[in-house]
Amino acid sequence: MSEGADRELSPRRMEYLKFLLERGESVTNADLAARFGVDPSTSTKTVRALVAAGLVEHEPYGGVALSGRGRRCAEFLMRRHRLLELAFANLGMEPATACAQAARCEDRIPRDVVNTICAAMGHPTRSVCGAIARDRGCCAGRE
Repeated sequence: MSEGADRELSPRRMEYLKFLLERGESVTNADLAARFGVDPSTSTKTVRALVAAGLVEHEPYGGVALSGRGRRCAEFLMRRHRLLELAFANLGMEPATACAQAARCEDRIPRDVVNTICAAMGHPTRSVCGAIARDRGCCAGRE
């Protein structure tokens, strides 16, 4: 994924990518509509936009899955969310509040700032809700 490409995505599209990453398998449009509480036609429009951006692959009447580019993007989005969530939790917020606050501001935080936060916290591997993926540009040699 090119630098800053995630900043071209709406928060809803980011959530679709993170959901697909968490599921780890192809999902149906009905799954997406149910997860996000929208009409299937609305999730179809979002899927079409993600296909056009090269972030997901979709088989009509079949499944929706991350493309290679989409997986890299989703991994960064999840890493950013979990690092921000952990930072907020370390400041004393309850886990649910930390998660909600991370979701409110994460789309404004660029990769270099995420890497700065990661380094300042000692390259953590877990947040309050899951594993934090390593970034070769930030966490090299810390495996």
